Amino acid sequence: EGGWKADGWDNDGHYKADIDYVRSAVVKLIEDSERELIPKFLRLGFHDCVGGCDGCVDLTNPDNKGLLEPIDAIAELVDHFGASHSRADLWALATLVSADMAVTHSRPVGLKFPMRYIGRKDCDGADKRGVGGPKVDMPSNHLTTHELYAYFDKYFGFDTDETITIMGVHSVGVLTRENSGFGNKGKEDGWVFEAESYVLDNRYYPMFDKKWEMELVHTDGLPSRYQWYHEEDGKEERPLMTNADMALVRDLSDHMHVDKDGNEGAVDCVFANEAEKGKGESSEGYRIRGLQYNQPKKQVACPVATEAMDKILEYKMDNTKWLYDFEKVLEKMVKNGY
Repeated sequence: EGGWKADGWDNDGHYKADIDYVRSAVVKLIEDSERELIPKFLRLGFHDCVGGCDGCVDLTNPDNKGLLEPIDAIAELVDHFGASHSRADLWALATLVSADMAVTHSRPVGLKFPMRYIGRKDCDGADKRGVGGPKVDMPSNHLTTHELYAYFDKYFGFDTDETITIMGVHSVGVLTRENSGFGNKGKEDGWVFEAESYVLDNRYYPMFDKKWEMELVHTDGLPSRYQWYHEEDGKEERPLMTNADMALVRDLSDHMHVDKDGNEGAVDCVFANEAEKGKGESSEGYRIRGLQYNQPKKQVACPVATEAMDKILEYKMDNTKWLYDFEKVLEKMVKNGY
């Protein structure tokens, strides 16, 4: 029996005790991993809930590479609690617990990430771990601004503001080249500095004020990837973003193409931040790192995507506002399809 409780089951003694018990088991699992499962469970939750949370992930899809680790990590709990909770419910709970544990400072009053809905159904066609099931279209890493909003509307029912809000989860994520094809070789850098602290806050949004350049990277067994990188003197970390991240602030629809070698995501404009806008709208000698040939000598600045600017400014200035909004959007995500 499932359903919705606005207070997070606080008025239902049976479910309250049961969910608290399961939640404590997930907390211990994350603590035993030294918090390394936090971004992995958040990623698993997103990938599972594309098109509806059903406790299944198709690992033949290269976009799901690396998800076997969190699937295997929670498999014992799935077996243990399987008589009373679906795998999809437990994955959703792990997602919510991970977000909760990632808020390590400046926690707003009342922020809890409670499990308010129970009753998700596991898909057919997967093994008992959740590997298999229906094929689902994951978002391209090269979405343009319009495509980004259209994707989240179609698969999650998110409006523009909710899409901007959910993207901020990248503050707690890391990129590994072997899993996604994106990232710095041999390292686990993320979208922000100090990504491996696994802290959930609004640090993602000020990153768009920094200087970003593009490069082409290669990984065995995965397509070559175009990615944006930011470097600062004296810092070993090298934050990265994809074109889909940049779509929040730059309209790449007329500037993204497939290069001469068939690699998707090449961009023929330059990222100009606020400090550089007064220097003109072109760049001499612009060159994408990783290519064996130069781009045209004169390049325009990538056009600004205006839809997100006010919301990004709001979130940059107010971490509490973003966390409250994120709690609501994450809850909507893990209830997708129900």
